This record gives sequence, C-alpha cells and structure tokens, in this order.
Amino acid sequence: MPAALKETIVPLGQIETRLWLQLLSLHGDIFASLNALLISEFGLSLAKFDVLAQLDRDRNGLALGQLSQNLKVSGGNVSGLVQRLLADDLISKEMSSEDRRSFIVRLTPKGEALFRKAADMHKRHLSQRLETISAGELDTALSVLRSLSAKIRTQSKKQSRKK
Repeated sequence: MPAALKETIVPLGQIETRLWLQLLSLHGDIFASLNALLISEFGLSLAKFDVLAQLDRDRNGLALGQLSQNLKVSGGNVSGLVQRLLADDLISKEMSSEDRRSFIVRLTPKGEALFRKAADMHKRHLSQRLETISAGELDTALSVLRSLSAKIRTQSKKQSRKK
C-alpha cells in the first residue's frame, strides 16, 4: 500500500472521537470564561443568561415545557432556574390562559434591562475571544458546523422513525 494512502486510513470512530473532544474542549474554554464574566459582572450564570435570552426572543413569554425544549434541558433544570430568576425578580410567571395546567414565563422590566447589559458584554467577550480568527475562517467553521448539525438531525429523525 502506498505511504500516502496509509496516512488517510483512520481507525473506525477515531476521527469522530477527536472531533467530539475538540468540540467539548472549545465549548469548555469559552463557556468557563463567559460564565465567570457574567457571574462577576451581573450575578448571572450562563444558564440563567440562556433562559433570559430565550425569553427575550419571545416577548409574549414561553411555557415552561417550550422553554425546556428550546434550551435542550430537562424540566427539572428549567424549574430550578425559573425559581431562582423569579426570586431575583428577573422574570414573571403566570398561569396560561389557554391551558390551566401550564405556566408562562416572561422577562420583567428589571430582567430585560439586566439582559440587555449582559448580552452586550456577552457579544464583546466572544468578539475578544475570537478576534485572532479571520472572518473567513469563522464563516467556514460556522458553515461546516451547520452542515454537521443538519446531517446529524436528519439522521436522528430517520432513526426515530425506525423505532
């Protein structure tokens, strides 16, 4: 077998594992610095920030189940976050007028003001962390990640239908 061909053969699962570990490493690096910054400046963990961001996107509020789905976390995780955000007066919670078994959460004016400041810092921090990477590289990376996500979602849907 030619030497060039030997170099391209990768044991099954090795490149996928390397990709997974690299994604985790990148996520961990950025998550840790962003979480520490938001906590020190605003008393907001990244998890709380993510809840506020979801509510900012949907000004009419979200049912707890939808919030859980959007964040891709369990209902228990959302319940704890919601309780802490309620205690901080950053969100409000009321019974749904459409479904008496469901609750809708919304940003309070205090929550909206805090989120605006935190979102600005979030953007600045990401810009600083990624400033050494060209716009072209970022665009390419984003395109590749979107393509991978779409393919994985399609594969997951196909596997779900088979069950």
